[in-house]
Amino acid sequence: MFWLGFGLLFIALLLYLLYAFEYQTRIDRLTHNWPAPPSLPIIGHLHILWGLAGPNPIRRATELTTTHMKDHRLKLWMGTKLYLLDCNPKDIQALGSAQQLLQKPADYSVFENWLGEGIFTSGFEKWSHRRKIVMPAFNYAMINQFVKVFEKQSRILVDRLGDFSISGEPVDYFYVISCFTLDTICATALGVSANAQLNEKSDFLNAVKKILIIIDIKLKNIFYRNGQIFKFTRHFQREKELLKTLHGFTEEIVQRRLEELRQDEQNRNVTSLDATDLEDDRQTKCYLDTLFQATGPDGQPLSTKDIREEVDTIIFGGFDLTANALNFFMYNMTMHPEFQARCREEVWAVCGRDTSEPITLDQVRKLDFVEACIKESLRMYPPGPLVVRKATANCQINDFFIPKGANVLISSLYMGRCKEFFPDPMTFKPDRWASGAEPKIDASTFIPFMKGARSCMGQRYVMVMMKLAMAHLLRNYLFEPLGERQEKLKCSFTIMLQTVEPYRCRVRKIE
Repeated sequence: MFWLGFGLLFIALLLYLLYAFEYQTRIDRLTHNWPAPPSLPIIGHLHILWGLAGPNPIRRATELTTTHMKDHRLKLWMGTKLYLLDCNPKDIQALGSAQQLLQKPADYSVFENWLGEGIFTSGFEKWSHRRKIVMPAFNYAMINQFVKVFEKQSRILVDRLGDFSISGEPVDYFYVISCFTLDTICATALGVSANAQLNEKSDFLNAVKKILIIIDIKLKNIFYRNGQIFKFTRHFQREKELLKTLHGFTEEIVQRRLEELRQDEQNRNVTSLDATDLEDDRQTKCYLDTLFQATGPDGQPLSTKDIREEVDTIIFGGFDLTANALNFFMYNMTMHPEFQARCREEVWAVCGRDTSEPITLDQVRKLDFVEACIKESLRMYPPGPLVVRKATANCQINDFFIPKGANVLISSLYMGRCKEFFPDPMTFKPDRWASGAEPKIDASTFIPFMKGARSCMGQRYVMVMMKLAMAHLLRNYLFEPLGERQEKLKCSFTIMLQTVEPYRCRVRKIE
């Protein structure tokens, strides 16, 4: 019996290897014009890609693309799994809009324990339905209402940094700005305040930091993506504990908002209430309120789980990714004090020097150089450096065949640092974004928010919030390096682009 079982296993393995070899050969013929490094049978390019999981992944990825990419395209086999890296500007719009490329691949399943099947991780059908529900929550009229929240939270941030300006202690800028973005997204999109800026310590922020490490471990170890295998690792129990904190935070927010809405409904039944106040209340409808009133494809109200996964998703996208963007922006300000000074002069010219005066949306629109510095920072340090889509059917993009089942990668990090798109790419040059600057920037080469149907819904929200908050900070403080000059930060490329060590700076009050 032993030999019979061994023989059957050997035959099954042989048949699989023959199938894998035939499949790779057939797909290679169909994708023959995609440039690729030499591959090995069955394992493909795993011997090359292995180095990306080690130290200095950004440097190794740069070496790989520099050596093997042609016309900004590259084909890679990870075993029998095909990955097509396409960063050609001619392809970007088509890649972002093709119906066959709107599906997220299985790699995104590493987020599901935390984010469920929210709009970030869900398949095409669920995503398309949910997007229609949530889009109105981030239109221009809503952003106009949110400016009051941006203003309030920015002033809390200014006061918090005032303590550091008095003591002279270094600021862990990412932590401070994360508290700001968490409070802002909760107050605008969810209608309640997390009060992270007013607390000394946030268990939620700490849990996010730790679960992202676990998600990164899952991404780098394909065996850990199997739930049954992952249960036997030391990370499983830790993840369960973190999820209690994360989901508990979300559920508390949902319950608080529901209670506020119930109280508002009761107040509307009080005849002595002023009609003007009622009208003002009706205008403040947030993202979470939209979810409460929404229905699924079956016409039934969204379940508690449906609402929680969308709230988890909006919190993650709205606070952590934005905090990383603001972290890199301020890093560039201390790296380049001359540009920090120009930003401040523009803020003074547009918004005035009186720090007690609010900053309006009209003034935010006029902060062109501040916006140029934000764009330049996003070009060099996009928080989401890589987007992956799975082809649900065969398709053709500008004479390049993409077979069903292939994973298509688009890298904003590669495009932002490519010298063909941005001359002298590793130099911070905000003037390249000035009106009439040469060479003119092709919109398809700057994609920190991606392009097409699955682009970031909140990109206008984010730009307004970042410009207003940074205008307040630069109007009040000088941001300086800890030493004579700012040390260059080391970055890690995991789920998102972030600094290996916390970015710290000094804050000095402008008299």
